[in-house]
Amino acid sequence: MFVLKPIRDFSPLRLALVIFVLSIFWSGSACNRSAETTKVKTPHAASDGPSINENPNPHQTGNPAAGRDVFRFETFGNEGFWTDAARLPKGMLDAKFTPKQALEAGLQVDVEAIEPAMRKVMEAELKTDMSPQNAPMLNDPKAAVALINANAVVGVVPKDSNGDGKLDITAGDKVGISCTICHTITDKSVFDLPGGGSVGRRVDGPAALTLNVGKLLAMAANSRAFYPNLQQTFIGVSIGRAPSGLGPDSTEADVDAYLSNPQYYPVGTFDETQDGNGNPVKNTPLFRQDLAAPYGTAGEFSKLDDISNSSYTTNLDPTTLLTPEGRQFLEMKAGPAGKQMAGEYEKILKETGVTGYPFVRAELVGKAGDPASIVARRVDNQKLLDMNAYLDSLPAPAGAKVNEETAARGRELFRTSCTQCHNV
Repeated sequence: MFVLKPIRDFSPLRLALVIFVLSIFWSGSACNRSAETTKVKTPHAASDGPSINENPNPHQTGNPAAGRDVFRFETFGNEGFWTDAARLPKGMLDAKFTPKQALEAGLQVDVEAIEPAMRKVMEAELKTDMSPQNAPMLNDPKAAVALINANAVVGVVPKDSNGDGKLDITAGDKVGISCTICHTITDKSVFDLPGGGSVGRRVDGPAALTLNVGKLLAMAANSRAFYPNLQQTFIGVSIGRAPSGLGPDSTEADVDAYLSNPQYYPVGTFDETQDGNGNPVKNTPLFRQDLAAPYGTAGEFSKLDDISNSSYTTNLDPTTLLTPEGRQFLEMKAGPAGKQMAGEYEKILKETGVTGYPFVRAELVGKAGDPASIVARRVDNQKLLDMNAYLDSLPAPAGAKVNEETAARGRELFRTSCTQCHNV
């Protein structure tokens, strides 16, 4: 159960953030009300959708073959954050995390990465009721470790951190997170758990809409390390799905309760903004990105490589917010309250023994707030361009089979009611 925290002491910094956040909320609401009451005078001509076949905001591209490896396995050093700060591998080991639980959490398993003997046993056990009696391997924590070491758990990437030429997260190797955790599924050729994960060949691009991100984050031994991306409370005011937010004195149990509650952190979503609001948004597909722009919750990125860089340098390692440039970025976004948020995050990391940050490998470039480097850092640009090329090349999946009469009615409704905003 989520523990409600008492209202913290009033401070001008908290008041500043509340005013800032509420002003955005109210202005957005006013905009929506205006749009709802404005009569459309010049509707678009009847059409099934945009007629353009090229991106009005084109991005540079590199080598798509190299980009596939970047998309699937590159972490740019964020294994330092996930292993040493958030301590996700430790949390998994402490919880005795099993392959069955991985599937229940919505993780995808790449069958082609599994050693043949293990694959044979897994395929047989997936045909049972998956109970400990009938599926001992699926309920064995050691099997989950073996899957991670084999790079078979999509998006959960082991790194040879100790340099011994082997991958073993129980022997000092670290675990990072790649883009595929939210943007890849499998073809479900071996197994598909309704409402959960699947086992099969990788299918890059579609959104992982059954991934329980909150549950996985809560499994980390130090989930307080995710503080900038969590719903917080300022002078008794909190914006988000939970009735009350978190603060610098919230315990690990408080944070885990918030993250584990699907009413507060819905399945298939991720909170990608460091603003103190509880704002998990749906994981998005990443196929045919040559036709997709702009990017970001507010459409603030016009180029794919820029939002990719933002994800690597903030969401997958939020400790960059405590660099001088990261602090400047927070203050640009929220004024004095941004400074306070940074101070609270620094306090949390100190209390939980996190040092040596930031962890992401990135070059100090540009200035804080620039779309190309929002915390004045950019990871290997060539790899970003290679990933651009790969994501451009991914085909859109086949459309769902629907009743033709129903589709015809929907088509007419779309043409008469929706094209004002959803057509060009």
